[in-house]
Amino acid sequence: MKKKHRNSQKRIHIRDGCYFLTSNTKRWYPFFTEKIFCEIFIENLRLCRALKQFRLYGWFLDYNNFHLLIQPGDEWDVSKIMKSLKENVSYMINQIISSSTEGETLTSRLQEAEEHFNITQYIQQFHQKYPHRYPFPKFQWQRSFHDHIIRNEHDFIIHLKYLEYLSQRLIHLWWKINKHHMPEDWKYTFMNPEYEELLDEHLII
Repeated sequence: MKKKHRNSQKRIHIRDGCYFLTSNTKRWYPFFTEKIFCEIFIENLRLCRALKQFRLYGWFLDYNNFHLLIQPGDEWDVSKIMKSLKENVSYMINQIISSSTEGETLTSRLQEAEEHFNITQYIQQFHQKYPHRYPFPKFQWQRSFHDHIIRNEHDFIIHLKYLEYLSQRLIHLWWKINKHHMPEDWKYTFMNPEYEELLDEHLII
């Protein structure tokens, strides 16, 4: 009997193409309400961009999903980029969670990450924040991801504006409640000047 492949989606990889990518946590669990996990995602996005050599034009991290507007380079396509990013984020978050319950030392994979950013500080922060209670299940992504090939400049602008809308929606909701402080929710977006170095100049298709 022929076995079915659970993830047999065929993707079209276009040389010099630009893509709008979306991936969700498993069962839409809101892992990214935890700031420490958000920082882990950003650190890995920064590292993945450098190692996989793609151009990043926009991004947004929500409580249970993320969006990227990217243009892969010659060597790594979107499937390899997303596989690397998602695997490393889930691995590191789960190591942070398990280190709090099992007292684990850094694995070789985390030691490699330590060369690029200080993973130990996030483990320590998690210990301090949750000394007796660990409210998170094992981190998991939904299988695969959604990709949309950008057709032209108009399509590019539409998707960039959509990322802006997601960010501004959170800002608008926050200002209804508190008019003096920027929301933490809004921090994890390409619109935040703190992450300006992550972005490349806008693509002209």
